Amino acid sequence: MMKTQSAFRRLAAMVLSTAVVGWLSVAPGSSFAAEEAAPPPPKSIRVAILPIENASPDLGAAKIMGDILREQMKRVPPKMATFLLPQDSERMLTERNELNRAYLLNERWAKHGTLDSTAVAGLDSLLTVDAILFVKVNEWENHRVPVVGAGQSHAIVGLSFACYDIRSKKRLWAKNPREQRFGQEIDPSSGSVSYDATGFIQNKRANDPPRYEDVASDLVRDAFKKFPAK
Repeated sequence: MMKTQSAFRRLAAMVLSTAVVGWLSVAPGSSFAAEEAAPPPPKSIRVAILPIENASPDLGAAKIMGDILREQMKRVPPKMATFLLPQDSERMLTERNELNRAYLLNERWAKHGTLDSTAVAGLDSLLTVDAILFVKVNEWENHRVPVVGAGQSHAIVGLSFACYDIRSKKRLWAKNPREQRFGQEIDPSSGSVSYDATGFIQNKRANDPPRYEDVASDLVRDAFKKFPAK
C-alpha cells in the first residue's frame, strides 16, 4: 500500500512539473515575441536648416521663407525632430569661419540634387546636429489681371526640400511642393467692381492675387506633416 501511494505521488509530481514547463514555454514565449515584434519608438533628430537658396527673381523670397519656416517648424513634434533655423546655422558657421561650407553644399544640391560629401564632413560636430536640410525657392511670382474678363489673378509658389543624414550621407526625406493659387473671379455684372470703358479695373484691391505668405505657409505645413518619414 505504501509503495502504491509513493508511486502515485511521484506520478503526480511528474505531471505537475510537465504542466509548469509547458506553460512557461508557451505563455512567456508568446509575450516576449509580442514585445520583440513591437516597432521601436521614433528617434528624434536634430536638423540644421542651411541658408535658403533663392532661384526665383524675387529677392525678398528668402526672407519671407525664413519667417515661414520659423513658424511652421514649431508644428513638427519635438519627438520627431528639432530644428536649427537658417539664420542660426549661418551665424554659427560664420563664427567658426566655416560659412563657405554652406555655400558649397547649396551649390551642389541646387545644381545636381546631390550632397557635397567633402563640405558636409564634420558638420554634425560644428552644429551639434544629426542632419542638414536644404531649402530652395524655385518659383515665387504672381500675376495681377488688370482688366475685366481677362481671367483670375494668381500666385505661384514652388519649393524644394531635401534632408540628409550627415554621417551616413544618405537622403532621409525630400519634397517638391508647388501650387498655383487663384484669386477671386471678378463678376462685371455684380456692380461691386468699378472699371472704365476699356475694362481696366479701378478698385486696386479687387484684383489682388493671393498672398505669397499664405500659399508658401500651406505648402510648408503640408510637406512637413510626416517629416522625416517619406
